[in-house]
Amino acid sequence: MLTAASVIFPVIAIIALGFFLVRANMFTPHQNTALNKFVFMIAAPALLFRNVAVTEFPEATPWGLWLSYYLVMFGCMALSIGLARVLMPRRSGAAWVIIGFGSSFSNTVMLGIPIILTAFGEAAALPLFLVLAFHGLLIFSTGILLMELTTAPSRSLRGAILALPQALSNQSVLIALLAGVLWNMSGLNLPGPADRFLNILGQAAIPLALVAIGGTLATVSVRHSVGVAVYMSGFKLVVQPAATYGVANFVFGLPPLWVATITLLAAMPTGVLASVLAEQYRAASGAASSSIMVSCVAAIATLSFWLTFFAPLLRA
Repeated sequence: MLTAASVIFPVIAIIALGFFLVRANMFTPHQNTALNKFVFMIAAPALLFRNVAVTEFPEATPWGLWLSYYLVMFGCMALSIGLARVLMPRRSGAAWVIIGFGSSFSNTVMLGIPIILTAFGEAAALPLFLVLAFHGLLIFSTGILLMELTTAPSRSLRGAILALPQALSNQSVLIALLAGVLWNMSGLNLPGPADRFLNILGQAAIPLALVAIGGTLATVSVRHSVGVAVYMSGFKLVVQPAATYGVANFVFGLPPLWVATITLLAAMPTGVLASVLAEQYRAASGAASSSIMVSCVAAIATLSFWLTFFAPLLRA
């Protein structure tokens, strides 16, 4: 338990620092927005591109790893959307999609990477970045496709698919991941100066991202959407990690460290891109932003549980 606390406390402390800086007006919301922009447009893409580009993919395609994570992720999205239609019939189709998206989309960059690598060390980098190589592209493409179909009912499936490249073209994180995969497949080595440049820049991503998420949480109000935020957080923090663990461990029999890595990744709170997607389509913005706040606070308890559960694998 003490080891688990030592993993999560520094992360929570940095988030709390960002929260305090904005609440104390030492850091304005506008400055925090600029910090978020730097993280998502420069530092995080550098981190993700480099790590995916240099990751040595296993000779055997890790279908068990990908299926354990992605089948559960999309299953949670579909189940959440289906239940939302029954429990929240007055909301729009676009709102149901945002609710489903937020119920299954993990905060991989700001929280997933630092917590998992701090907990399990560099040995977890292989399964972590194998999943992250396609995570954002798959779920964000699906979210945009569903939003295009629900916000423009007259649009055909073909038209929605054709709209995807333009919608994804301004997402630097997704472009960096795709570029990293292509570079990796090329077999080329990163030149030394470029590798060091990306490494230094990427190291800034994690602490700055944690400060930025704290600042963002300081500006989020949950009063009007607390019910739906709790609903989304239940899927995100309880259903998804438990199902991921079950599928990875009992169905595919993955190595213990791989099981722990993707279970913890699935247990991360709702990612900030849920709010970005909601704002982009003007649908359930309050629910999306509130779910980020509620799931981040609740994740202190749920992540502590999973870190304690996987205590034998934690880095000494």
